[in-house]
Amino acid sequence: MRLVQQLTTTLLPRKWAQALEAESRTWVMRCPQCGQETSIWQMGGIRFKASGSPWRWGRCASCHHAFLGQLYRRAPQSTEPL
Repeated sequence: MRLVQQLTTTLLPRKWAQALEAESRTWVMRCPQCGQETSIWQMGGIRFKASGSPWRWGRCASCHHAFLGQLYRRAPQSTEPL
């Protein structure tokens, strides 16, 4: 966990920190080299209450390729049974 993630999860109330982490995990970038999706949280970042699809530099968690990619929001996975 990066410093900014440690600070926010430590200083914010537990419920807010959990919401921040959950939403940050839904924002992902796709590696053009291997096609792996990596969340902004896995990259050490935070994205909360955001909109749009900005372009950012990232590094793939799978192949470690550095690339310029577009952030997009993946639909949050439901934990409720159908």
